[in-house]
Amino acid sequence: MSEEQIRNYRRHARAYGIAKRLLSPFFRWLFKLESMPAPDLKGPHLVYANHNADLDAVFVQMSFDEVLYFVASEHIFRVGFASRLLMYFFDPISRLKGSTDMSTVLDIMRRLRDGKNVCIFAEGNRSFNGLTGPIPPSVGKLAKSCKVPLVTYKFEGGYFTTPRWAYTMRRGRMRGYVANVYTVEQLKEMSADEVNAAIKADLFEDAYARQAIEKIRFEGKRLAEGLETALFICPHCKQVGTLQSKGSEFFCTCGLKATYDEYGYLSGAPYSTITEWDSWQRRQLTQIAENLADKPAFVDAKVKLSVIEGNHKGKSADAGTGALAMYRDKIVCGALIFAMDEISDMALYGRGNIAFTSLGKHYTITGGRSFCGRKYLELYNQLRTTR
Repeated sequence: MSEEQIRNYRRHARAYGIAKRLLSPFFRWLFKLESMPAPDLKGPHLVYANHNADLDAVFVQMSFDEVLYFVASEHIFRVGFASRLLMYFFDPISRLKGSTDMSTVLDIMRRLRDGKNVCIFAEGNRSFNGLTGPIPPSVGKLAKSCKVPLVTYKFEGGYFTTPRWAYTMRRGRMRGYVANVYTVEQLKEMSADEVNAAIKADLFEDAYARQAIEKIRFEGKRLAEGLETALFICPHCKQVGTLQSKGSEFFCTCGLKATYDEYGYLSGAPYSTITEWDSWQRRQLTQIAENLADKPAFVDAKVKLSVIEGNHKGKSADAGTGALAMYRDKIVCGALIFAMDEISDMALYGRGNIAFTSLGKHYTITGGRSFCGRKYLELYNQLRTTR
């Protein structure tokens, strides 16, 4: 490393050390977090973790003595002074969601070559339904190509503590620990598919399967609020966008009424878990995708469209507001039309904001508090597999 890189690393190490000493006791108390110490690892290593909460980066770092450089969604670099502080003291690696971009991979490999440690959340997104999300084949390929030890780190209990769809956190129990360590020699003997399969096995979490055994109470307020950003099809009337939440109640305009309890279960609905409801919902989406004609599948009355200037750490420019509608062959947002064949990738950030790339340009779509971007992403994925 150059002298400037060494100075920067020392600054980051001091910031991590101070933050860890000051915040670890508080977070362990607040989230009832059991953070198991990682084994002593020599030299640079790549860490893959599953993703449950906004503060997962902090929670992972609590297990490691050495600095970890985290891959983070590009939108955190666009929040003014807070972003500048984050970059100065912690220097995360930017990843532009809703795009395929090699600059993130090159940054990861450069830092590993410089002797630094990197942590990536393998799913790239937090779970809406309590199951670890899909882990793409590129995850295993990257682990092999980096030629450093691979560490897998697993969270348990995070889904019920801070559900992605929720407005509030709950106190129950969280646990974080190193699931496995793979040496360079072991990785060399494995194919990329085998590495990917090992990562999936190490990080897979079924929140409801664990809850059925452990039966942990997650105390909080307004437990159901925000659930309509995850569950958007009513199993009673099969309508989209008619579900609402208030307090611990989740209900539909057709009369369906369910209660979300402190163990994460729903009573009064055809499905007692979010995982089961979401599985049914996905099957309904398949039918919607197969039967789409000229009418839009979904419509939201008012959203904001923005263009991201520059691939990483850039500013967003307002591209207008208007209605959002999704058809079989296009997405219409205000006065702009995006052909489905020209959208190369789509993802979510935050609770339900959309990020996508069309003809090389990067866009975001944001809505109100209850805006459900997830239905657009799920239908986009369904349509993409049938094209």
